[in-house]
Amino acid sequence: MVTQLLEIGYKDIFYNSEATMLIVGVDKPAYTIIDVNNAYLKATNSTRDALVGASVFAVFPANPNDEESKNIERTIFSFDEAINTKKPHTLTNYRYDIPVIGTDKFEERWWTTTNTPVLDANGAVSYLIHSPINVTELHNITEREQKSEAALRLQRQQLFNTFMQAPVGIAILKGNNYVVDLINPSLCQLYAQTPEAMMGRPVFDCIPFVKGKGFEKLLDSVLATGVPVKGDGVSALLERNGILETVYINYVYEPYREPDGEISGVIVIAIEVTEMFKARKLLEEAEERARLAVDAVGLGTYDLDLISGEIITSTIAANILGFDRLMSRDEYLAAFHPDDLALRNKAHEEALKTGRLIYETRVIWSDKSIHWIRLEGKVLYGDDGVAARIIGTLLDITEQRKAMEEQRKLITLVDNSVDLMSILSLDGVNSYINKAGIDLLGFDNAAHVARVPIAELHDPAHFGQVEREVLPAVMDKGWWEGTMLVRHLKSGEIFPVYNNCIRIDDPVLGAPIAVGAVMRDLRPEIAAKQALADSEQLLRNITSAAPATLWMSDQAGLVTYINQTWIDWTGREYATHLGSGWLSSIHHADRQKIVERLNGDIAVHGLFEAEFRLKHADGTTHWCMLTGQPQYDARNNFAGYIGSCVDITDQKLLQQQKDDFIGIASHELKTPVTSIKAYTQVVEKMLLRKGDIKEAKMIGKMDAQINRLTSLIGDLLDVTKINSGKLQFNDSEFDFVPMVHDLIEDLQRTAERHKLVEHHSEIGIVYGDKERIGQVISNLITNAIKYSPHADEIIISTSLIDDEVQLCVQDFGIGISEDKLDKVFEQFYRVSGDMQHTFPGLGLGLYISSEIIKREGGRIWVNSEVGKGSTFCFAIPLQRRTM
Repeated sequence: MVTQLLEIGYKDIFYNSEATMLIVGVDKPAYTIIDVNNAYLKATNSTRDALVGASVFAVFPANPNDEESKNIERTIFSFDEAINTKKPHTLTNYRYDIPVIGTDKFEERWWTTTNTPVLDANGAVSYLIHSPINVTELHNITEREQKSEAALRLQRQQLFNTFMQAPVGIAILKGNNYVVDLINPSLCQLYAQTPEAMMGRPVFDCIPFVKGKGFEKLLDSVLATGVPVKGDGVSALLERNGILETVYINYVYEPYREPDGEISGVIVIAIEVTEMFKARKLLEEAEERARLAVDAVGLGTYDLDLISGEIITSTIAANILGFDRLMSRDEYLAAFHPDDLALRNKAHEEALKTGRLIYETRVIWSDKSIHWIRLEGKVLYGDDGVAARIIGTLLDITEQRKAMEEQRKLITLVDNSVDLMSILSLDGVNSYINKAGIDLLGFDNAAHVARVPIAELHDPAHFGQVEREVLPAVMDKGWWEGTMLVRHLKSGEIFPVYNNCIRIDDPVLGAPIAVGAVMRDLRPEIAAKQALADSEQLLRNITSAAPATLWMSDQAGLVTYINQTWIDWTGREYATHLGSGWLSSIHHADRQKIVERLNGDIAVHGLFEAEFRLKHADGTTHWCMLTGQPQYDARNNFAGYIGSCVDITDQKLLQQQKDDFIGIASHELKTPVTSIKAYTQVVEKMLLRKGDIKEAKMIGKMDAQINRLTSLIGDLLDVTKINSGKLQFNDSEFDFVPMVHDLIEDLQRTAERHKLVEHHSEIGIVYGDKERIGQVISNLITNAIKYSPHADEIIISTSLIDDEVQLCVQDFGIGISEDKLDKVFEQFYRVSGDMQHTFPGLGLGLYISSEIIKREGGRIWVNSEVGKGSTFCFAIPLQRRTM
């Protein structure tokens, strides 16, 4: 029967108590819930309405997934114990899962519960105060600690097992004497000791040869400071099987700490690396040899990361790319020739497929020079099969490229040579013959060449020369050259060739490895020589029949050929005229003049022209005109003269007669003309006194014509004097510009239409014939007036250039055509055609002016353009006086 509780005001305290409490009736087996406080509701995620009046086990059923806990049985047992003993009963750390409201799931919980009986006045149990404490978290912590402790014990055991089985030597050394507290078999094996022999003993007593080698100080340092010490490849002397050995060890000394942190010893970890050390030494030596080899051949290396794009190169690689230091990948790529980038990119694409990179490209250095490089590399792939790196080398092949280009040029030259070129192996078969040789000897192709012994290229008699003379000379002296006979394979024709053979030696050993030959077919040369001989004979026949002398000389002016006509003239043998022997036939008075003229013309490679007297075989003297045309070889070098010599005796006689006539006529005319001029002047004055102005004017015009006649007679006299060498010069010092100015003033009075314009530079005193130079200036100005009838002015200018006095007279008249410019200074030259009668005169003025200037050591010239006028100039030395 459920006892009704009195409401005595305890509920507030009960409901708000922090301890979880449930009041349970003793109506077994229901154990009905009488009341519940707030803390219990919170702990069990329940509501008062759901609990009060319900059976404990109805609202808190057993978790069907938890068959081991027996939580309901244990709870009933505790209830019974409290009722039967009337004393509190406690269940410690037991599992009783709480259902999750609204679901069929349970939440795991662990509890420590006390069931306290409440007695009535008769001493009977009225109800139970069920007070559970949620120890789920504490249970979980305890459980984790237990598991951790078990794992730690297992770990320690595993660590010990690992320690003892480790391939690395491990030991714990305790105290200042470094007594072996623990040591594994691997370290014992390193020391060639047993664990029993080392445990409990100072370590250096077990390995005495290591004592005093510095290891004690290292251990002391670790023991004192707690700072680990590490050694790599350290040598130690150990006794193994009664033999002292030097071994190499990698070791670590770590401080051994007690649980309180105190350092009580040293943990030694050591491994023998003797073999690895020796291998590393060998590898380092191999790497050094490889590096020296790479450096010796100038091979650069690189490592390209295909993922990041970064590149690592050697200094030599940077140098090959044109840099004096390591650069970035972009800077390296910028050095590539832009025309080769497509080739480079294609090579990299192929490398990703084949795993092998190789290509040749050009790079441009900072000095703009172009270099060829060869890059080779191997593609390395990652675990995912993607290309990750390319490592390789690069080499400067500029010289090889140049050599290949030169070789290609040489091969092209050889292939296109008109001469046979061959290489003969020492087995007597040609290993190579060029195209010209294949055609010359009748081979089908290169394969045919390799099958035919050289004996078949000669008939037996002629091959004997090859065996006895040619090959022994080549092997002994290294060369042979001369004429031999060879045979055409197809036609059988035997024909001469000029053969130049050389021995080809191994460049390293110096031993003969082949014979090279260059053969020229002599048939065209023989035919050409015959044709030349026939041509020369024909030329001799023609020149011998020529009425004029024909001659040739070398570049020094020495005669190399003279024809029969000269020999007939002189009556001397052919050989006596060669060299300078021909001069002996020239009149002695003319000989030096001819030599000087010839030397002068040779110096400037100019046209040689000279007149001289020649002694004929019959004792007579003849005048000759010798001319020589300069000749040049294929390289445009002066090679001498080819010329002729013509007998001009008859022309000389006619010229002399003409000059005599002109001289006599001029003298004969001069006297009556002078008398006529005097009478004309007298008559003019008489008519003027009488006032007959018209008649006087006519007489004045007559006087002007007499003056013109006098000038013509003077020109004729000057010409005769020039031709006879009797033109007189009276040189003296005079002021040049004032003399020119006075002449111009006088001429201006007679020039009614033209204005004479003067432009003078400072010149000063010159030395020469004032009258003759003035005659030249007057002639040039009067010519300018005469040949520019429609112009208004004549310009006369003087200047001083490089110690030469230069005077120019410029007109704006009819001009002179270019083909006539070189003739205007010739004797008796006049304007031809319709203009001949427009401008009268004998054509002697410019000739006389030219001869005067030449005799004053100067030069005279003209520049002209038809329709625009002419400019006549002369230049004479400023001073010709010698001390």
